[in-house]
Amino acid sequence: MPKLDMKKLKPKGISLKGMKLKKKPSKKIILICTIFIIVGAIIIGKFIMPKSAPQVKCTVLSKGKIVNSVNVLGEIKSKESTNIYSTLNNPVQEVKVKEGDKVKVGDVLAVLDSNGLEKDIEQATATADATEANAKTQLDSAQKEYNDELNLYNNNSNADIKNAEETLSLAQITLDDKEKIYEKNKALFNAQAISESDLNKIKIDYDTAKSDYEKAKTALENAKVKVDQAINKAKSDYETAQTNYNNKSQRIAIEKQKQQLDDCTIKATSDGIITNVNAVVGNPGNGVLFQIENLDNIEITVPIKEVDIANVKVGQRSEIKTDATGDETFAGEVESVSPAAKKGGGSAPQVQSENSQSQSQGASSDADFEAKIKVDNTNENMKVGMSARINIITNEKSDIYTVASNSIVESGDTKSIYVAEKSSEKPNEYIIKELPVDTGLESDFSVEISGEGISDGIIIIDDPSTHKVGEKIRISGR
Repeated sequence: MPKLDMKKLKPKGISLKGMKLKKKPSKKIILICTIFIIVGAIIIGKFIMPKSAPQVKCTVLSKGKIVNSVNVLGEIKSKESTNIYSTLNNPVQEVKVKEGDKVKVGDVLAVLDSNGLEKDIEQATATADATEANAKTQLDSAQKEYNDELNLYNNNSNADIKNAEETLSLAQITLDDKEKIYEKNKALFNAQAISESDLNKIKIDYDTAKSDYEKAKTALENAKVKVDQAINKAKSDYETAQTNYNNKSQRIAIEKQKQQLDDCTIKATSDGIITNVNAVVGNPGNGVLFQIENLDNIEITVPIKEVDIANVKVGQRSEIKTDATGDETFAGEVESVSPAAKKGGGSAPQVQSENSQSQSQGASSDADFEAKIKVDNTNENMKVGMSARINIITNEKSDIYTVASNSIVESGDTKSIYVAEKSSEKPNEYIIKELPVDTGLESDFSVEISGEGISDGIIIIDDPSTHKVGEKIRISGR
């Protein structure tokens, strides 16, 4: 490349004398120029060029629903559970069923050893027969003796009484005679016809006759008392013999032994499935030997925490899920709620759901209230003893407008939301405006709104706390 002649390029009237030309600028000059360019660009972008509206996250309003619920874990149980037990200590001789067997009322489940009991019944029966025969003999004898005593008394045939009556009759005659003689001689003595000595002799005879009469009278009374006593004794002996004969205590004891013999055959008292077998051959047969449950009629028992119990009512619908049935949801209903709490209950953890207003968390020492959930339509995979997740719907409302709880702006007693309306200046810009609302049902995350201007399609600012009314914004995705 040919070299330029600087002298030829020299403009007329301009002297280059004294000027020194450098071949290229220094690094320092380049750095200073770069800084000036960047700072200038920032100043121009911030203060001279027009600002762009910030992008804001919003939600387009549409109707939905709010569901408040209490979520718990419960255990599937049979509503019809029967314990088959025995009070006998006889060893178990044979077990005829196993867990999982289907049984009906009257089916034999087990047999206890009854050999000793059968011998006891045989011996007790023989003893009772002999005792009753002896009692019958004694009864017949006592009845005869009692009847004989009554007949003698009623027919005046008792010898002691008859002898006493005859003696009394003779004593009466003698007394009457002696009294007449005494009265007659008493008159003679008064007439001085006989001496006092003669009268005294006659009086002694009269007094003796009177004494003999009193003795005879007493003897008759004693004879009658003796007969009465004999009759009463015979009657008492008869009644005792009758009581002994009618005593069925031995027979009652035998009947109890026979009942125990029947009880040695353990039978099902209800239809269902054998879910527990405690009977073991050789072990004593007392206590609960089997458990029978109707697996077609199930319920779920759940612990309700103290903080939630006021919201759980009988009749509330429930949604039920189990691991065994996957994502399938089963309908249920709160069937009962215990009026009393159980301290330290509820070891099952309890689950939080999206729309749940109040959920219990895990095991604690707080009081739990037991509730029972009826399952409307069961599934063959739902087994007794399984855990189930239950969502008890305590309150719900559909076909309503809802927004996130943090979308509500509160000022004193008034509530409002921030909405975005299209700007007339630029098509992609919006202006924030405030819209008063009335609130209704609430959950942890959502709240029902209503009022003038609330309709489908309005754009609601998700987080009004970082914005103000009149602010220009752009909406993400628009």
